[in-house]
Amino acid sequence: MNLDYFYPFVRFTSLKLNDIFSLCIQIIPLMLLINGFRFKHISTKIVNSVISIILIVISTTIAAIILFATITLNVNEAFMPIHNIRFESSSVMVYRSNYGATMDFGITVRQEKEVIKGVLLVKNLYKKHHVYDITIKKLDNNVVEINSKKIYLKRNVYFP
Repeated sequence: MNLDYFYPFVRFTSLKLNDIFSLCIQIIPLMLLINGFRFKHISTKIVNSVISIILIVISTTIAAIILFATITLNVNEAFMPIHNIRFESSSVMVYRSNYGATMDFGITVRQEKEVIKGVLLVKNLYKKHHVYDITIKKLDNNVVEINSKKIYLKRNVYFP
């Protein structure tokens, strides 16, 4: 089951802005730690500090991975758009993932709608690993066929 189908996320058209936004999200545990000092009871301060420090270690690791990927990977080759099907209010983009010699190719199909200039609302429609390319075609104004599987699109990505 594709749980990404139900999980909305916001992306930027600029790949650098995506990385900057991801790094800014990693600051949240630090803010929780700082706000935890306002608690009145010492036991809640200790519990908040322990949980926040664990989250800070996790977010620092994620931030290091994001920075490493930003510096070392050529993003155009790592997640390359290969097909674009335009609809009235959104588009369906097919991306080929290639993360290096130790990873196999993969395909991700997303429905993307520009809600504000440069900001996209994105929903994953289809994801397949160990695949180099797929067949995709527009059947109707709200239907796309991916490898002979029909997927019905919503006009506003998540809402009718």
